[in-house]
Amino acid sequence: MILLGKVQNLETLIETELEPHNIELVALEYRKENRDQMLRIFIDSETGVDLNLCTQVTRMVKPLVDEGDFYYDHLEVSSPGLDRPLKHDKDFLRFQGYMVKIKMLKEYDGPKKISGVLTGVNHKYIQVKVEENILDLPRELLSTVRLHPDY
Repeated sequence: MILLGKVQNLETLIETELEPHNIELVALEYRKENRDQMLRIFIDSETGVDLNLCTQVTRMVKPLVDEGDFYYDHLEVSSPGLDRPLKHDKDFLRFQGYMVKIKMLKEYDGPKKISGVLTGVNHKYIQVKVEENILDLPRELLSTVRLHPDY
């Protein structure tokens, strides 16, 4: 739990650093891969993400990461990709009308994988149109929500 708190604190520091530059922190991953500790930072901006922006953000966040005493073998900054994760209210609002892929937690009484058009959001549910049906999916039972890259 201590590590989770450190990661959340790092996310807050990075968001605060990037916000004045109109760069959005989409996600942060801190995990082992093939015996190496990876720290991945996914960013977005209204003008898109290119190599120059990734380099700029790397230079901006590396001191924050190092001051926080995070061990890592590899630090990567990149675009969230075509299947961008949606996590926050602003994400759900921004991408209303887009096709999404959803994985539900096992506690959900219904299909665990859902694809449909994101039609609404509130503090308890996201709404998704699947064929002609509107589903109200409880936010606390969402595992992942991603843009559907084939849409």
